[in-house]
Amino acid sequence: MFTTPNTAVTYRNMEEIFPTRRVAAGEEASPLQTGKLPDIRYDYDHSSHSVADFVKRTDTTGLLILEGDRILFEGYYEGADSKDLFMSFSAGKSFVSTLVGIALGEGKIKSLGDPIAAYLPELKGSAYETATIKQVLQMASGTSYTEEYEDKNSGIAQFVAIVARGRGGLYDFARSFKGAEKPGTRFYYATTNTEILGALVARVTGMPLAEYMSEKLWRPLGAEAPARWILDQPGSAGREVAGGGLQVRLRDYGRFGLLFANLGRWHGRQLLPAGWVEQATRPADDYVQFGKLLPNYPLGYGYQWWCLPGPHHRFTAQGIHGQFVLVDPEEHLVLVKLSSWKHAWEDDKEAETYAFFSAVADAVR
Repeated sequence: MFTTPNTAVTYRNMEEIFPTRRVAAGEEASPLQTGKLPDIRYDYDHSSHSVADFVKRTDTTGLLILEGDRILFEGYYEGADSKDLFMSFSAGKSFVSTLVGIALGEGKIKSLGDPIAAYLPELKGSAYETATIKQVLQMASGTSYTEEYEDKNSGIAQFVAIVARGRGGLYDFARSFKGAEKPGTRFYYATTNTEILGALVARVTGMPLAEYMSEKLWRPLGAEAPARWILDQPGSAGREVAGGGLQVRLRDYGRFGLLFANLGRWHGRQLLPAGWVEQATRPADDYVQFGKLLPNYPLGYGYQWWCLPGPHHRFTAQGIHGQFVLVDPEEHLVLVKLSSWKHAWEDDKEAETYAFFSAVADAVR
């Protein structure tokens, strides 16, 4: 799945490989108008490049640029088209965070400062026993799970193996880890944190994640197509893979980004709690500030959103193999870039994506 020459095809046909649950859309899609992208040139690696260069150099399979509700650019590559559902990988974590925010706004969660075990008492004895919901959102739970993609014995390798077997148990796996350090001490990216958040949303709402997302997000947003959510086993017993199992059309990724560019408002209606976007997309504590996450890495972290440094309020959902939903609320700008990188993460292509996004924002401004 991850290493064949056919990854571009695989990543938009995951429902042919895994059991999934439907995230139903409404009867009518919210309209997107047609605009025109200004001439774009961006500088990277001591050279000037075009949009076509960016697509080729960064193994792009889908590219969408929105300014407000206007499509400035839309392109599909490697055989993809507008009807395809593209795999989110960890860009789906930002959707789960959003569902947490909605549940908070509805009063189903009292406070992000609450211990998450107050809602999931079976977490007692695990890394999450004393962690707050906020700390789990910030990837600061202190879990001993490891997210090392090149290590065949790491936590993420075991995580993928459980999904691949399709016999359930993903939540039990996520909560099986003991703490490696006190929660709220240090940022450490762990996909199991998002599995725990998914269990939280399901518990407090009494609904599967796909059903809650359909009712509270997908239908009100006017998504143009049902999304699919990979399950850890077939049937009603299956749990959604909260850590990165969404499959979504390119334009619907764009609509999700626009919701955040509009600070949670959509066609005159406040879909997200007032202030949630600001809260979720800015670093709140020292351990998630810009430059503090990883050595020589400039980004910060919010609530399952990566925060870009600089004078503008820009942030991104991102997933392995090059999936991005980049947002600039000041310019009402969204850039969705879907990819089939050959490795889980490629630093040079990440940096080039940010350079391209900055050039687009400059041109639009």
